Amino acid sequence: MTENNSNSLTGAASISPVEKNRTNVKTPMFVRSKDRCHIMTRTPVYNKSGSVLTYNFRYTAGEESFRPDEVQKKHVKHIIIGFYVRRHLEQFSFENAFGMTSLPLTQDITKFSKPLPANRFFLHLQEKQEATPTFQHQVNQLRREAMTIAADVYTIVYTNWYKEIYTISYAVIDMSKDIEEQFFLAKNIVKKYPNIKIICDRCDNVNKAQIAFEAGADYVCCPTFPKEVLKQNFNSLYFKNNREDYEQISAILSELLQPRPNYQLFLDFLNRNKEYNSLAIMLLDFLNVGIENDSFFIDMETSLYDLDPEILHRLICIIMMIKFELFFKKPVDKDKYIKFEPIRQVLLRAKFVDELVTSKLQTLDVTYAFTIGLCSNIELLYSYTTNNINSYIERMDARLGAIYAEQPDFSMIMNVVASMECLDLEYVDGIMASEFLTRHEILFAYENALMWLASLESFINQKKYQLMIK
Repeated sequence: MTENNSNSLTGAASISPVEKNRTNVKTPMFVRSKDRCHIMTRTPVYNKSGSVLTYNFRYTAGEESFRPDEVQKKHVKHIIIGFYVRRHLEQFSFENAFGMTSLPLTQDITKFSKPLPANRFFLHLQEKQEATPTFQHQVNQLRREAMTIAADVYTIVYTNWYKEIYTISYAVIDMSKDIEEQFFLAKNIVKKYPNIKIICDRCDNVNKAQIAFEAGADYVCCPTFPKEVLKQNFNSLYFKNNREDYEQISAILSELLQPRPNYQLFLDFLNRNKEYNSLAIMLLDFLNVGIENDSFFIDMETSLYDLDPEILHRLICIIMMIKFELFFKKPVDKDKYIKFEPIRQVLLRAKFVDELVTSKLQTLDVTYAFTIGLCSNIELLYSYTTNNINSYIERMDARLGAIYAEQPDFSMIMNVVASMECLDLEYVDGIMASEFLTRHEILFAYENALMWLASLESFINQKKYQLMIK
């Protein structure tokens, strides 16, 4: 045997050429680094009109951590290489999206600034990040690479970064802490440097987001959208011409939750919107059904009951969200789909639930999984409702309550999803301690949901499919 290799990823000794031919010599096993990190949340940062500035990514601090605020210098290269260099940002978001994350300043950030790429990366300085001349010089280097710098108000005011405020583009307020004090400090920062913008982080619900906007925030970091934001994007003319479909979306989704769904509502929808028959064929291909003869699926009325219920429900949910998005489309986006962020967030939750339920196949019926995830948040998409929509949503909520009572595991999974979205991690700690779901099942389910949604958006916006949806 040769001497031990200190740079080996396996931590095992290398094997000499002679010993390679021996049958009793075992190949050294790959040992995964304990500093490998995972995505915990990806939350949109948007303004009053609903335009997304960037996505705020939070990561675990290695394999043992389950908190987003514990990232140390040794984790930086694992995050950058794992989620920006080896796997690109588009795999967890969308084409040309921007990413923001909180990291300690290290030379790894400068080293990998170009392949990040720097011009689409927001570096959020960690709380009380040191402002030594070395770090200030590094920040100036990153800015020359077109990287955007953000810092929380306490870091700006109570460290030497206040003297270098021109290097910071965004002041961040943590809405889980003393809000009044932070807004007072933020206003003083803006007085000194008017070009700086305010981001309110940790807006765990629409109420906090609305409070932040009313207090003067330019952007909020929140998984859901206030109704005022939705109203600004609502296409009243399209609603006037398609009111029946607007109401039937909630009716069709509500029907999918029933023990024996009546798919006639969906078939009636296809008769009114015949172009969605072609869309269904394309989506079935994405959902990996393995279609051998597309002509078999042209008449959905005859082929509907031949599909696996799990695939069928995902198909219907996606089609309903694509139709729903049309009520918020602007003329410049007429040939782009799954671009409206509230729609993306609902689909992300649906797939996250679907992935978690898949890990509990022995106790749960996966047929309901995607639909339950979608319907649990669908009410937040309605900027305007009618009496019919209100009755459909009430029916939906009643059925969800019945499912949770019949299968309590569904309720626990929904609580895990909601807790992850708002970073209420104490509940998730209890779930992991009970071994109902493991740490890796939760984290891998979320990463898989992000990649699935990014793939769906990329797939459906291929030019060959754009003429299918009008």
